[in-house]
Amino acid sequence: MAGIINWEKMLELAYGKTTDDRDVDPAKFWDQFGYMYDKMSRMEKSYTKHQVDAMILDPRDRVLDVGCGTGRLCVPISKKVSSVTAIDASPNMLSYARKYAEEEQADNVHFHLVDWNNESEINQLEQHDVVFASRTVALKDIKRLNKLAKKYVFLLSFANGPSLRSIQLDLFRGVRGNVQLDFKENRQLGYNIRFNMLYDLGIDPSVVIVKDGFEKNFRNKKEAYDDLRTLGMVDEDQEDVFRHNVEKYLIEGKDGSVRFVRETSTYVIWWKPEDVDFAYEGV
Repeated sequence: MAGIINWEKMLELAYGKTTDDRDVDPAKFWDQFGYMYDKMSRMEKSYTKHQVDAMILDPRDRVLDVGCGTGRLCVPISKKVSSVTAIDASPNMLSYARKYAEEEQADNVHFHLVDWNNESEINQLEQHDVVFASRTVALKDIKRLNKLAKKYVFLLSFANGPSLRSIQLDLFRGVRGNVQLDFKENRQLGYNIRFNMLYDLGIDPSVVIVKDGFEKNFRNKKEAYDDLRTLGMVDEDQEDVFRHNVEKYLIEGKDGSVRFVRETSTYVIWWKPEDVDFAYEGV
């Protein structure tokens, strides 16, 4: 039986087409963002703790991170559980994630190169106590996530606030050579889409919104400009435009130091797979 709403179309309207909807190799597509995502996720470290604290985790749990990226969540989560299996389709993302895990001495995280869109590769995955997906194409693959989980499934992404990508690109708005996108937040097309989709599928989800953001301290403005400039491309004649963008998010200290701060919010949605009785086909 089909639901009243076509959730595939609603998700496309809310979030646009994802890489699996395009004729693009996901590994090549995401490899190009490895450096940027690693740098941005390091700036998000203190805020990421809010998301980890919102998840129901037991020291005995085996956890599966679907689309781990540069390790932003799987590394801190590993300190609360027995082990984490972290999968991603991008070799470059995984290289940054492994480096982060080594730095944090997270030796119970096991990384694997797996394409979520490859059915044969996914079929080789074992069930885990907890399965989560954050900011990845797997967010819309509810039934497959549910099948892999024993205790809980968690979905995480930005909630009615700027995303990592939009925050990064805002630093280079009007700067030649960088992608120029006009991100507009619309509450009608926010996390409510995901929540209602789950409800329509027969799931009774729980949700919490936590503070999220990106921050970094610098000794002075020049250091801030030099560091943040590496997130994009700035020709010499575009420097004033770039600095004007950055200035909006710098807080000056009395000693000349500055702190870059850009806050947003993240939703954490979860449910118990054992309580699910899928009401409709599709999605």
